[in-house]
Amino acid sequence: MAATPTVQPTAPGKPGGAKIYRVGLSGDATEMDPIRSTTEANLPPTEALYNYAARYTYHPPLGTQINPDAAESWEIQDGAKTFIFHLRKGMKYHDGSGELTADDVKWNWERIKDPKNGSAGAPDWAGSTITVVDPQTLKVGFEQPYPAFLGATVAYGYAMLISPTAYQANSDKWSTHPIGTGPFMWDSAQPGSSLTLKRNPNYWGTPPKIDQIQFRMKVDDRTALLAVAKGELDAFYVSDPDVAIEASKNTDPNVRFMKSAFGQSPFTLWFNMRRPPLDDVRVRQALRYAIDSQAIARDLFGGLADVINSYLPPWMFGYTDNVMKFEYDPDKARQLLQQANVPADWQPSMVSQAILPISKRVTEAVASYWTDIGVKVQNDSLEQGLIVQRSNNNDYDMYGTYISRVDPDQLTARFWRSNGSGNRSGYTGADELIDQIRSEADPSNRANLYGQLQQKLSQDSPAAFIVATSEHLLLNKRVVGEEGAGWLERLNWFDVDVPAE
Repeated sequence: MAATPTVQPTAPGKPGGAKIYRVGLSGDATEMDPIRSTTEANLPPTEALYNYAARYTYHPPLGTQINPDAAESWEIQDGAKTFIFHLRKGMKYHDGSGELTADDVKWNWERIKDPKNGSAGAPDWAGSTITVVDPQTLKVGFEQPYPAFLGATVAYGYAMLISPTAYQANSDKWSTHPIGTGPFMWDSAQPGSSLTLKRNPNYWGTPPKIDQIQFRMKVDDRTALLAVAKGELDAFYVSDPDVAIEASKNTDPNVRFMKSAFGQSPFTLWFNMRRPPLDDVRVRQALRYAIDSQAIARDLFGGLADVINSYLPPWMFGYTDNVMKFEYDPDKARQLLQQANVPADWQPSMVSQAILPISKRVTEAVASYWTDIGVKVQNDSLEQGLIVQRSNNNDYDMYGTYISRVDPDQLTARFWRSNGSGNRSGYTGADELIDQIRSEADPSNRANLYGQLQQKLSQDSPAAFIVATSEHLLLNKRVVGEEGAGWLERLNWFDVDVPAE
């Protein structure tokens, strides 16, 4: 059990007025069904609407912790093959239709499992058996140990709990009629513009201090910085590196800039090993030696990103820095390319997502470094539909993106096992080790195995690990109780306070 967070002060304000927390979102929050979307725009409102069985919370200096939510306690048995959850009583749905039961939780989790529902979280539930023991108790069993089940699955975005009765009655209207048991409930929305949630008067836990959350959608970063300074917005997550650098140096007393060590997202550049000459480890290592990650972190991110040598960010369980390192050495890169007899006219293709400014920025820098060693890259920043098409067809030599996850299991089998849905390199060299990690119940042994995997991936170099970018949170000075940026735009709905107006 995590330590109890420090009690937060309350904000002053107009007696009898409403406390309205105004949050800017870079995207359009249109999907309120958690099994279908955990995008950066959809996650903040859905996390205010719904509960998990267990929830990640962020309280410095403890960092990210898994705490009870709908489940007030749980037991892990049979060497992490069996998980028993004991649910709270009295968790009423927003519409007054009843209370959350074990049957409801089972229905939610089975929805994620069912491949017909198209949830990206389905693989994490593979091989599970979900059994209702009594109205307040569930049992989840696996054939093999799955020690990461709580963090990688139960407390992850897809596993937010919605009302089965309400969904079955209004599934086609769910984006404007979402029903859960969370601290806030639906109030109103203007499509593409704003979304308002109001405090749940029947919330089972300690009620939030704020009365409303108003989400303003499709706000660009520079506009948000000005809006926070003027008091038009209270909170906004920055993704544009230039705006983040500017905000970090900002001297306006109305703006607080917060960086979280627990929000780092590794930028990974996969090498498609199915295509020669990238099937030769010397070529892959040469390309890594040619990248000056220190300069990228310093010059492109103003020191707000950290150089990494692993697929895991430094804050995550199992991380090690004891791996083969690729310090910038263009001469060594040229030597390795020559040894591998790489054709002088080789022009590989590199793809990244246009929607992510960080991806475009890093791949442009990398392409420039590779040009210096004689490798001319076709660098394509593509819209989502095209990037999916190219990815599905393995139509690329390099694929660059950054990935936000909170448990190392989520970054491992899916991206590095030979049959992983996100294995963009075609790497096949670590299946046995990955399977060992997933079934190892002892934390110290599992951490050691994660270290071995990071060492092997660094040596085999199916990808280049370049920098870890961080979450950057802008807050207006009137906000009280927000302790720091969490993971993937998670905001603190429980302690945050603003003056009444």
